[in-house]
Parts: sequence; C-alpha cells; structure tokens
Amino acid sequence: CQRRVHGTVSTGNKGNHMSLRDIRERYGVSFERGARVICGGRLGTVAGASNSHIRIKFDGRQISSPCDPLEVQPCHEGATGSTGLADLTPQASAQDWHAPA
Repeated sequence: CQRRVHGTVSTGNKGNHMSLRDIRERYGVSFERGARVICGGRLGTVAGASNSHIRIKFDGRQISSPCDPLEVQPCHEGATGSTGLADLTPQASAQDWHAPA
C-alpha cells in the first residue's frame, strides 16, 4: 500500500516503524499485545512493536525492551502444570555457538 505524501512515496510505515501486523507479514511470526512470551530464556509480555522489533516487558521490569522477532517464542504457561516451567528451557541461538579454540 503506497501513497504520495508531499511529493514522496510512502509505504504506509512512518520511518522504520513497523506494527505487529507488519512484523507478522515480514518475518512470518505472529504475536498479539498482551501475549506471554519467552525471549533469551526470560518470561515477558508483548507490549507492542518498535521499528522491526517486538517490545517485550519482561517480568519484574517496568520498561519494555526491543527484541528480535525471530528470537521471541510463545509461552504456553498452562501446558505443564500451573507455571509451565518445564517449557522454559532457554534455546541457544546461532550467536551462542562458538567454535572451540
């Protein structure tokens, strides 16, 4: 969806701002505001989107943090008991793997 704004073409996004819908379309991952998620082994709640990142308010924190959408996983807290802690094993990312010296 493009539109002209003062002689320039706009793609509908203001600057680099992306909505959760834009992130879903670009990265193929879908999250809703208020959804419980895990990122970097930490539990949090989706607060929104900022640029090409999902903003996560991690438990115990007052301010949300930008996270790479491909590193955020849905949290199924009810899947194993009341806390779902069995599902919270941190997943190693590509940057966590280092070749032996």
